[in-house]
Amino acid sequence: MTELAGGLPRSVDCATCPAIGPGFYRLAQEGSGRFAPGVLRRIDATPVPSPEEVDEAKRSTLKLALIGGVLALGGAGVASFLRFAVPPPAGAASYPKVQLLYDDGTPVLASKYRHPSTSTDLIVFNYPLDNEPNLLLNLPSAAPGGVGPSQSLIAFSAVCQHLGCAPPFISYYPPGACGSFNGGQAFIHCVCHGSTFNPAVQAPGGGAAILTGPTQAPLPQVLLFWDPSTDELFAVGATGPAVKGHSSTLVGGNVVASPVQTQAPQSPTQQCPV
Repeated sequence: MTELAGGLPRSVDCATCPAIGPGFYRLAQEGSGRFAPGVLRRIDATPVPSPEEVDEAKRSTLKLALIGGVLALGGAGVASFLRFAVPPPAGAASYPKVQLLYDDGTPVLASKYRHPSTSTDLIVFNYPLDNEPNLLLNLPSAAPGGVGPSQSLIAFSAVCQHLGCAPPFISYYPPGACGSFNGGQAFIHCVCHGSTFNPAVQAPGGGAAILTGPTQAPLPQVLLFWDPSTDELFAVGATGPAVKGHSSTLVGGNVVASPVQTQAPQSPTQQCPV
C-alpha cells in the first residue's frame, strides 16, 4: 500500500482486494484507465438475501412439495392430511349426565329448590360445554320437559339466538312482570334487541317458542333428569337448534365435568318489551 496526499491509503493491486460490502468505498487501481489514480468511487454491492428470506423460500418449496405429494395419494390421503393439518374442534361425542350443584357446592334438590317462580335471579350453569351458559328456571306450573315434583324446573340456553347476547341481558320474567305481555305469563327476554321466548311452550323441533323477533330461532333447551329417590337434579341432553355461535351444541368448547356448579345468583338487566 502507498499513501496519497493527506495520508489516505491507495490500492496497488485491487485485483487481489477482498470483496467490499455495501456502503464502503475503495481506491481505484492506479493506471487502470477507468478513473484517475487516487480518486474515490462508490462500488454498489449486489443485494444479498437475508437468512430469513432464504429460510422462507425453503419453507415454501417444502410446503408445495408436501402438498403435491399428498394430492398424489388420492382422496383418502387428502382427508388424512387435512385432519392432521387442521385438528378437529373441541367438543363432546355425546351429552354427558352431569349433576347440578349450587354455587356453594351443595346439591340442587328439586323439591327444595331455593328460588321461587317469582324470583328474577339468574341461576346460570354451563352445559354440555364450558362456554355454553344456561338458565335454570322454576316456572309457576308444569312445562314441556319440566322435572321435579311439579314438573316446573326447566333449563334453557342463556345465549340469545339473535346475536348471542348473554346474562345479564337475557333473563327470566315472572308472571305479571310486564302487565299483559304474553297474557301475563312468564317469558324470557333479551334486552339487547328485544327477542322474547315462551318457556312454557315448546317450539317444533324443540326449544322455547319464539314470542317476538328479531330472533328467527327458538331458544335451545337443556334436558333435565330428576332422581326422585335422592331428589337430585341432572343435566342429560339438549333439544332445539344449536347454541348460537356453535355449529352444534356439542362442538366448539370443552366438555364440562360432573358435577357442575351454578354460578352465584346474578341480578338481570330488565325492561319490558315494547
